[in-house]
Amino acid sequence: MKKLVFFLTSLIVVSIMAGCAGTAPTAEYKKAIIDSNRICATDTASVKVTPADGILINEISRQRLESRLKQTIDVKKKGTPCQGQQRDLVLNTKITNYDEGNAFARAMLAGLGQIHIDGDFTLAMASKQDETLAEFTLNKTFAWGGMYGASTRIEDVEPAFAEGVADAIVVQLSENIEKK
Repeated sequence: MKKLVFFLTSLIVVSIMAGCAGTAPTAEYKKAIIDSNRICATDTASVKVTPADGILINEISRQRLESRLKQTIDVKKKGTPCQGQQRDLVLNTKITNYDEGNAFARAMLAGLGQIHIDGDFTLAMASKQDETLAEFTLNKTFAWGGMYGASTRIEDVEPAFAEGVADAIVVQLSENIEKK
């Protein structure tokens, strides 16, 4: 009985640590972005999403994710200060894991049937795509159980994934600037 309680408690803790649908993940930089390379209000940024070899993502889902990333970046960059001239940037996204999971399994027990969206990203100037301004990975997992887990779809997890991407490359406003 003690082993069962320990197992269930451990499983619940692990699933809580995995995050919920609305929590934005944090980027792990391979090449850190310097502040002057972050996207600001006057910059334009295009987004290209491609699946890695062996990753199955249908065209509608790929386009939806690409659009969501672009939209989130555009919203986050509004009102951010810029230094210098307008730039054209490209965010190349390689989806390395896109798993819708299993709603029935999530309903039965937290941690089962997890949803995953993982990607490798490179930010570059549109005119010099071979010179990267930043490289990072981002992983989003949803593992809640019960009714919440069963009713959550990958479309509900994508906004948090996009928020994490935008946080990684858009100019970050300090609390003092945001309060004005």
